[in-house]
Amino acid sequence: MQHHEPHHRLRGRSPLKRRMPTENLRAARNGFTLVELMIVVLLLSILATVSLISTDSSGSLALDATARMLAADLQLARNHAIKFNTEYTVDFDLNAQTYEILHTGAGDLPVPKNNLAGTGVDADRYLKQIQVDSLNLPGQAVLRQIKLKTSTAAVSDLAFGPLGGTGPARNEDTVLMLTTQKNGNTFYILITVSWVTGQAWVDEIQTL
Repeated sequence: MQHHEPHHRLRGRSPLKRRMPTENLRAARNGFTLVELMIVVLLLSILATVSLISTDSSGSLALDATARMLAADLQLARNHAIKFNTEYTVDFDLNAQTYEILHTGAGDLPVPKNNLAGTGVDADRYLKQIQVDSLNLPGQAVLRQIKLKTSTAAVSDLAFGPLGGTGPARNEDTVLMLTTQKNGNTFYILITVSWVTGQAWVDEIQTL
C-alpha cells in the first residue's frame, strides 16, 4: 500500500524548488560579470603592451631595415665583381650619408640598376641616400663609421674583386656601424664583411 504525503506538505516544498534556480541564476550572473571584467582588464593590458612595444621598436625597425638594405647592396656589388670578373667598389660618404656602387676595374662595364630610384635620378649611377632609401622609417639610422676589424683603421670604401673578396689589397674584415637614437639611448648594429669571401652579415642590435 503506497503512502501518500499530504498535499499541504507538497505545496510547502514547492516554493523552495522555485527559489533554487533563481539563486543559481543570480550566482551565475555574478560569475559571468567577474569573468567579463577580467577579460576587459586583460585586453586593456595587451593593448597597452602592444602600444608600448610599437613605440619602443620604431628605432629598432629603422636600424634593422637600413642595415639589411645596405648588406644587400654590398652583396650586389660583390655579385657584379664575380659575374664580370673585375672589380666593383662601394664608395661611402659619411657626411652626406650616401653610398655608390662603382665599376673600378678595367674596361667599360655597367653598374647595377637601381629599380627603386625615382624620377630625376641618373640611371647610369647606383647612388643611394641612406635615410631616404630606407623608406623614411621613424628613428632613422645613420651610418656612423666604417673600420677595419683588426687594425680599427677608418676606411671609406669596399672594393670587391673577381673572386668576391676584398683581398689581397684588404686582408682583414671590414665593419660598418649604423646607429639610431631612442629615448636618450643610442642603439647600434654592425655589418661585417669578410675579406676572404666578401660575404656580409648583420649582427644583433646592441646599446652603446
